[in-house]
Amino acid sequence: MESFQGKVLVLDFWATWCEPCSKAVPTLNQWKEQVDPSVFHFYGVNTDTSESLDAIRLHTKKLKMRYPSLLDPDWKLTEHYKIDGIPCVLVFGKDGRIVYRQYGLDQSDLTGLLLRSKVWAMD
Repeated sequence: MESFQGKVLVLDFWATWCEPCSKAVPTLNQWKEQVDPSVFHFYGVNTDTSESLDAIRLHTKKLKMRYPSLLDPDWKLTEHYKIDGIPCVLVFGKDGRIVYRQYGLDQSDLTGLLLRSKVWAMD
């Protein structure tokens, strides 16, 4: 995996059965489209424990997810970052530390995320 040193990394923890996760994807897509792709990198982290890879891929296409998704069926990342519910968005600053955590995400959050993104891009 590429190095994220000096980049802002956004992780979206989600599952196929999670309706709020599905509703968060359009906002994440819009956020991704409105920030500098050379600075911001977006990844989903799928937390399904029993869905097949094909089912997960089909779901990402159905949701029109415009960012790749990693698999975390054993919840190693989920537990490491102490994710208490989904959807959960974690933002890592350019120094690799978590600078933001949000549970749930909808369209009304986009303006605030874009404003914060300007700060994160400069830090």
